[in-house]
Amino acid sequence: MMSEPLEREIDEELRKKQLKSIWDRFGIYLIGLVIVVILSVGGYEAVGYINKINSEKTSDQFEYALELVRDNEEVMAKNIFIEISEASTGYSGLSLFNLSNLSYNSGNYDEALMYLKKASQNEEISKKIRDFAILRSGFIMLEKNRIEEIEETLGVLLNDGAAFSFHAKEIIALAYYRDGRYKKSSEIFKEISNDASAPSTISVRAKIFSSQAYSYEDKDFE
Repeated sequence: MMSEPLEREIDEELRKKQLKSIWDRFGIYLIGLVIVVILSVGGYEAVGYINKINSEKTSDQFEYALELVRDNEEVMAKNIFIEISEASTGYSGLSLFNLSNLSYNSGNYDEALMYLKKASQNEEISKKIRDFAILRSGFIMLEKNRIEEIEETLGVLLNDGAAFSFHAKEIIALAYYRDGRYKKSSEIFKEISNDASAPSTISVRAKIFSSQAYSYEDKDFE
């Protein structure tokens, strides 16, 4: 018969592997966030923004910067994007997102957040895309799991009816989940899954994570 200490050790190891497996699978969702934005921005708002850019003279400078990124000449591309971002054109917002992505990919999360903050305050960008800049900031903060900062940043998106309110709640719940504060995480996920207005894909994920986190509530701490 297996001893209790050994049984607990094996159970804990299985739990850790299960958590890692869930988190690894969840990474696909993070990529999906970008797709969600493209779809949710749709209609007149997206068309209007694209038309605004296309109505301006095509920026050879911007296209060149994109080519540099594709050629892994990121330092040169970054300098060009910075210059464009400081101009009052439809390309300024796009340049800020590109700058943030370059910084994020190089591991400079604070700089990536700085560019997203500028994007969220850029009036050249539609409100939904500015809100996505805030949402993206919350996602990047998950890298260091700064829960208080995540909640403060995403708080502006939590109003009922806001475009990304459920996505914001999901990121906050994930932050608690990653921190081992399963009780709080389960409560937020359960709130999402019980809300009939939540997008079906988010609701399904919330139910899975709520159930998983609930089973680990004994690990929670305040």
